[in-house]
Amino acid sequence: MDPGSGPIGEKLGLTWANSCESRWCACADIRLPHLLAGDPGRWPVNETLRDALRASAPVYEIPEDDLVGEVLVPAMAASEEVRIGAGFFTSHCFAQIAPGLASFLRSSDSALHLLISPAIDAADRDAMERGLKTAEVVIQEAADKLLEDAHLSDRALVHHTLDCLAYLVASRRLRVRFALMKVGQYHKKQWLLRSGDDWAVVHGSGNATTRGLLVNGEQMTVDRAWSDGPVAKARVEKLIAGWDRDWHNRSAHLLTIELAEGLRLTAGVSGAPQMPTVDDFWRAWHADHVRGLEPPLPPGLEVAAPRLLAIPEGVEWRTGRFAHQGLAVDSFREAGSRGILAIATGGGKTQTAMITAVLEQDRHRGPMFVLIIVPGAPLMRQWAEVVSIFGVDPFLPSELASAKRQARLQEIRAGFAGDVQRTVVAVCTQKLFVGDATFREFIEQLPERVLTMLVGDEVHNLGSRGFLERQPDRFEVRLGLSATPQRQYDPTGSTTLFEFFGDQVFEFGIQDAIRAGCLTPYNYYLHEVPLAEHEMAAYVDLTRQLQRKGFLRADDGQESGVDAQVEHLLRKRRAILEHAEAKLPKLRSLLAGTGARNISRTLIYASAKPSTLGGGRQIDDVNAMLRSLSVRFHEFTSEETSQRGSQRYLEAFGNGDYQVLTAMKVLDEGIDIPQTDTAYLLASSTVRREWVQRRGRILRRAAGKDLAHLHDFFVVPPEPGTREGRSLLLGELARVREFAGTADNEYDPDGPRVLINNLERML
Repeated sequence: MDPGSGPIGEKLGLTWANSCESRWCACADIRLPHLLAGDPGRWPVNETLRDALRASAPVYEIPEDDLVGEVLVPAMAASEEVRIGAGFFTSHCFAQIAPGLASFLRSSDSALHLLISPAIDAADRDAMERGLKTAEVVIQEAADKLLEDAHLSDRALVHHTLDCLAYLVASRRLRVRFALMKVGQYHKKQWLLRSGDDWAVVHGSGNATTRGLLVNGEQMTVDRAWSDGPVAKARVEKLIAGWDRDWHNRSAHLLTIELAEGLRLTAGVSGAPQMPTVDDFWRAWHADHVRGLEPPLPPGLEVAAPRLLAIPEGVEWRTGRFAHQGLAVDSFREAGSRGILAIATGGGKTQTAMITAVLEQDRHRGPMFVLIIVPGAPLMRQWAEVVSIFGVDPFLPSELASAKRQARLQEIRAGFAGDVQRTVVAVCTQKLFVGDATFREFIEQLPERVLTMLVGDEVHNLGSRGFLERQPDRFEVRLGLSATPQRQYDPTGSTTLFEFFGDQVFEFGIQDAIRAGCLTPYNYYLHEVPLAEHEMAAYVDLTRQLQRKGFLRADDGQESGVDAQVEHLLRKRRAILEHAEAKLPKLRSLLAGTGARNISRTLIYASAKPSTLGGGRQIDDVNAMLRSLSVRFHEFTSEETSQRGSQRYLEAFGNGDYQVLTAMKVLDEGIDIPQTDTAYLLASSTVRREWVQRRGRILRRAAGKDLAHLHDFFVVPPEPGTREGRSLLLGELARVREFAGTADNEYDPDGPRVLINNLERML
């Protein structure tokens, strides 16, 4: 029985191809109704895209609707640019769109752009290879068999699809790229067409195959940006942007490779259930590179010239006030290049880590990847500046969008091919490392010949579950940095952190840093602030609510491991102490006593928490006070710490343009303010490491800064003898004892020790 006969055959338009002169698609045995009327080579070419699609429907149901005849052919004939993306492609589809494709090739100088998965059949593969390898022969043969008036005819496209495919590749009228996925297969189906400034996109379920266009049950949507409304226009713009992203290798999960590389990579795997992936490409690329074949990189990617770290000339790290850095480096390497350095803020942790990286690099003499994880963006930029001084332009993945980050990782991977010595240094935030599985996967898949080094700055932060549950085992060299490595009241997190990084192998405390001249000596002034009766009552009430919730331990300022209700209660209780109403009058008295004209290079640190007992933000009250005293000030915000322009405000502060900087979280965001001579700590944290960090940042050395002055506001309960009063007092004493212990004026007649002794007698 003739397979083209009967009701089903009539519905689908199936027929046997009896001769090469028939008006049927001889390649696929599919009837082309749009070619039967008149001469298929005379499709109108002077129409605009608007004219061609004026009567198009919004949705086409295949096989019932004629998508090819009503949309694709007239639209291609009217287009100046055509892009096709498809999960599956066969050259047989050229027969279906022959009149439109022929008109497009005749009237436009643009190439047809085709982005497809590697799932092509052997015949199409052979045709593409012929077009690449024997281009001159293919073009000469085309002149005799395929061309009419020096142009590819629609008749040739119908009857000689494979030869036409080879010719289009050879003449560069067809640009083919293969899309490889990290997982899965590229499976988009879209036709993007442009005439002038007008764009139309045809997209849906149908592939660029005969069955996808004529036979299968498919659905395709037609969006005309100029007439189908704002939603359709937005969809068109998104699809165009997506195409550009994929074609130019700016996608996070897709790698686009040129036709020649794709054919070589996929040779022998057509039709296989497992399509080649991004990793398959890079493995093949590296293999060729090692053999000296110099394989081309994917479009849009380039490998930077090899760079190596070097200790800058004049850096003092074995002698002088930074001699401890040499001791720290030696201790770390003697411990097997794993461990934690407890170096006070101001002691040069960053430089110590970079010197260590240089020595590890020089020992390895091969490719090296260094990752520095920091708490936030300000510290990331400080690290980036130091890395640049050591001779390598740092890679900052946290500052790149996902697609650009992925492209950069691919370039780094290519640069690590072979045994060429090069060092790449990446600096990223903890948030990015924990949240970007692709970045972590890139690290784990680095070749074994690449030496890997991890630097954890403020390493105590990495004791959180987010990092510990995603420990990067690929790193051979592991260096932790912190002034206070132990996680207060979190022995489990501390233990796991030390198991990963290694033991603490060196310590250089704040007293050591002051004695060595790394930090400025300071005087410490304690100002007693009485807690009002109603404030103490609220404090006691919150304490008892916490006890009923099962929270019985000391408040360490860390909220890991507590539920949301306990966390909320803890924050409200801390805010009572930070916002104690007697603090502002005390501050005003101190500033007025100094005299507005005499105030300079002063930092006032206010609470970032909302008031528990009503009222506005503490920092707003401080700013209003400064205005009333005619003091020039600037509120230094967390937004400014994330911008490179923050240095401008700090310079203005150092030059005296601002007498005072007010801030809430700035000292916790990694910003150093060495210009500060005087600091008022209006709100103090309950976390020890934050005390240490804030003090260290204020004590940074600066020109003309011989002595710093730290003012602390000590909250005293109305009845220190009660259980809650005693607990409050002990929490405050823990901080002031620490601060007083390294102050120059600790034992002066009016120094902090006098008040501390009096407070201790209350217990």
